[in-house]
Amino acid sequence: MKLWLKVSLCAVVMVTLSTTACSLLLLLRSGQRNLNLAIDNALANQQIRAASWQSAMQTRLDESYGETAARSLAKYLMGQLGDSSTALLCGTDVIYNTTTVSPEEYLPVTAEAQQYIIEDIGDKTMLIAGSAATVNETRYRIYTIKDITHVFTDIRELAYSFAAISLCVILAAGAVTVFITRALLKPIATLKANTSLIANGVYGNRVTIAERDEIGELGEDFNRMAEAVETHIQELRDEAERRTMFMSALTHELKTPMTGIKGNAQTLLATKLTEEEREDALYAIDAACTRVERLSQKLMQLIVLRQSGNMPLSPVPAAMLIADVKAACAEQLRIRGLTLITDNDMGLVMMERDLLADLLINLIDNAGKASRRGDTIELSAHGGIISVTDHGIGIAESELDKLTQPFYMVDKSRTRKAGGAGLGLALCDEIARLHGARLIISSTPGVGTTVSVVFDTEGAQYEKANQ
Repeated sequence: MKLWLKVSLCAVVMVTLSTTACSLLLLLRSGQRNLNLAIDNALANQQIRAASWQSAMQTRLDESYGETAARSLAKYLMGQLGDSSTALLCGTDVIYNTTTVSPEEYLPVTAEAQQYIIEDIGDKTMLIAGSAATVNETRYRIYTIKDITHVFTDIRELAYSFAAISLCVILAAGAVTVFITRALLKPIATLKANTSLIANGVYGNRVTIAERDEIGELGEDFNRMAEAVETHIQELRDEAERRTMFMSALTHELKTPMTGIKGNAQTLLATKLTEEEREDALYAIDAACTRVERLSQKLMQLIVLRQSGNMPLSPVPAAMLIADVKAACAEQLRIRGLTLITDNDMGLVMMERDLLADLLINLIDNAGKASRRGDTIELSAHGGIISVTDHGIGIAESELDKLTQPFYMVDKSRTRKAGGAGLGLALCDEIARLHGARLIISSTPGVGTTVSVVFDTEGAQYEKANQ
């Protein structure tokens, strides 16, 4: 069975059920309302007639009246107050009855409270209402008999009308549903064709969303899937390109020291040099080898950190971390003529102690390279943020986003002269990431630079350590 036919049949069934339910509900409510209205009218007429008759009897009946005279007066007054639907009984005797029904057979009234009953009598539906009244210790029963056949006739006619209307609605709804369903499901063929293209590697293809219905949502899901696949493939391409650029940069970085080593070695082999010149050449070779060694160590650290993804952390007091960093940097800062000022009010921090210390040592080393002799460097820890601030040459805003890229150097000559490899901040960024933190750099040329390690205080490493 075709999908459009299944959907159409389901829709027709739903329309049929809902139309039938609504028709029945309306029919029941309308019929009940008409029946209640007929009952209320009959009861009101009976109550008024009974009260009027009883009042007239009590007013006109004298104690000298005998039983026969009292019954004659009762019949006379009921004739004056009653109509063609009235009956009056005294005990079991019928005094007055203008109907063909014997109401006492269906409703034997025994109390003054008003009662009623609905009975099918012959081919008619009759409503019989009655109540008892006592006049001079004589008990009378007053009845009103109403033909309410028309109420049920109206209900049947209304039911026929509802049935005819419902049938027309169902037929019209079925025809419209078939037409609309076939039109709405038409885009499925287009979606199927585009799915085949995606399967064949055409990831840039998208479907046009004309309507915001289920098929439109399916089209949107298809587009999101295609976008995700295309994005993933583009990420793979970008990663391959980054690796190519990384290897190119690494080759370039290795070329400079290797050229120096080779040149000095050839000079030592091919040229007669003085002792001082030989020492200079050997020192140059040693410096180049040291640079290659430093570069390889940093590169291995970066690779290991990127592959590790996560590592075990333990709570360590921030004061202990700062003490480690201060001790490790003391000699280099003394040689450079710099002063390190520390300020800390943090408690425990979830960390890998050696790695986080290496991060801060690296930041202080960078700050020292940018500072002048006699400057101060500030190391502070407050509210989940550990910052290193220098008052050196600063960095242009256009350079800030590139600082954590491997091998990027703002001032290549100054960095190499200081023994740098251009991998320091890239390593720092990876170490911060493994601690659930971010590296934020702010700088003003000629004023100084602040590098902050910002921990996720709302749910990650810093808050856990302080619980």
